[in-house]
Amino acid sequence: MVALDGSGDYTSIQAAIDACKSFPDHRISIFIKNGVYHEKVRVPAWNTKLSLIGESMEHTVISWHDHFNSINRGRNSTFFTYTLLVEGHDFYAENLTIENTAGPVGQAVALHVDGDRCTFRNCRLLGHQDTLYAAGQNSRQYYDSCYIEGTTDFIFGAATAVFHQCTIHSKSNSYITAASTPEGKPFGYVFLDCRLTAKPDVDKV
Repeated sequence: MVALDGSGDYTSIQAAIDACKSFPDHRISIFIKNGVYHEKVRVPAWNTKLSLIGESMEHTVISWHDHFNSINRGRNSTFFTYTLLVEGHDFYAENLTIENTAGPVGQAVALHVDGDRCTFRNCRLLGHQDTLYAAGQNSRQYYDSCYIEGTTDFIFGAATAVFHQCTIHSKSNSYITAASTPEGKPFGYVFLDCRLTAKPDVDKV
């Protein structure tokens, strides 16, 4: 268990992930108590079958603030801006808020997913430009009952991703998706029973 107040086994999410067995035979679950965890978190490729379970969607928050210009690593800086990076297959997240708090300053990723068979349930993904990077040409991702907000191209990448009963919220007049679906793939992004919402001053998306 992770808890900021020291009542758990770890006080940081990354420390708990780092302590997990690589390529486990059975699923490993990490419970995260309410709190705002100011850290940049990576789930490496060897941490497969990992679950991050928050105490509540609204109050269990992973927060960071990198953006394109702050990274300053050239034309590919966007891909280093994540708050949470998931490289491990069979990842599962529930009851979490994952946010990039950089603001409207250009590309700033909250969630970057490269792993295959990754599921996010009852999660909030908060940001502005490039909030969710659904990456990986062979990655399959599932978002169920999630809230995803942003300004420009805030769901982008090459993955096959299903969004089921999600709320997709536009914060400016711009574009929701920028899919890079590879040629020959039958599906890119699939939205099932989702709601498209927007700020009151937004009139063209």
